[in-house]
Amino acid sequence: MKAKNPTNERIKRTYFHHLKHADGKAEQTIRQIGRSIARYEEFTGQRDFKSFDQKQAVGFKDDLAKASMAPATIHSTLNDLKRFMGWLALQQGFKRAIRITDIDYLNLSEKDVRAATAPADKAFPTLQMVERAIAAMPSASPIERRDRALMAFTAITGIRDGALVSLKLKHFDQVRKLVLQDPREVSTKFSKRIDTFLFPLNDAFETIFLDWVDHLQNEELFGQNDPLFPKTALSQDDNYCFKANGLSREHWANASPIRTIFKDAFKSVGLPEFTPHRFRNMIVSEMYRRGLSVQEFKAWSQNLGHEGAMTTLTSYGKIGLEEQGRLVRAIGNPTLGGDNLDALIAQLTALKMIERS
Repeated sequence: MKAKNPTNERIKRTYFHHLKHADGKAEQTIRQIGRSIARYEEFTGQRDFKSFDQKQAVGFKDDLAKASMAPATIHSTLNDLKRFMGWLALQQGFKRAIRITDIDYLNLSEKDVRAATAPADKAFPTLQMVERAIAAMPSASPIERRDRALMAFTAITGIRDGALVSLKLKHFDQVRKLVLQDPREVSTKFSKRIDTFLFPLNDAFETIFLDWVDHLQNEELFGQNDPLFPKTALSQDDNYCFKANGLSREHWANASPIRTIFKDAFKSVGLPEFTPHRFRNMIVSEMYRRGLSVQEFKAWSQNLGHEGAMTTLTSYGKIGLEEQGRLVRAIGNPTLGGDNLDALIAQLTALKMIERS
């Protein structure tokens, strides 16, 4: 591997500074853009960015295709590079070197764009699968009770794992059964405030979680600023090896341990391994199964942190193949007319999928 190009490194630092302070991009997003640009530099052998032309653009696209990368990854990598080159073409010293028309050669074909942007089918657990996994989880020790409460809490909130690791006891309003995801203290997506009431999916889940909160407050003597789901405390055994030793009063550094807990819980009962994020799909599938009204659907959508019901429908709302077949083949009125049509129009209008004329 060739050494990094100092000139390229300097201009990248300027670009990353621009992304953070002018565009307001998050650190994680900037790191991803940096990886995309680094892939291009690896392809060119660390050549100066001024050498960019249509030949390099086409060659880089071919190189990504040969690497057997996912279409979505290729698409995002090229988009990152296009935006960087577009910004670079406006900078002093690069205006004559980089032609805007050459940047267009980083575009994918319409067919490839459709393949890259098509929603992927993502497996997720059913409510029954979650119930089985949680029912089989042990709860003798504080650590085991924490792990079981983690699963139950996620099932009735759909909360993202990044927020899970940053929640404190004070972020749960026990009277209102409300989780207050304040972006100043909780790591939420796009740093937005999300108010989440406990979903009424399973009374046992709610009891498990509320018992956990009681355990923290009355047995562990946790305060309001202590973590809702603390990480495991470690100590050394006689052989100076680390071992679990109850609960600490610290947050997990990241969500990796939580994902492991979830996967192990499903694996222990012979089910596919699911991550916390797939619980959001499970909740949306329950929204369909329970036949919520438009108003209820909107409320559940907001409870997940979605600003609009269309986000719920398009990002998490794909109906499984078997359920699709059941609904299509369901015996019912062979024609959609009268009151049925009016009801459908009213629902679609409320969800802002169509406009009334």
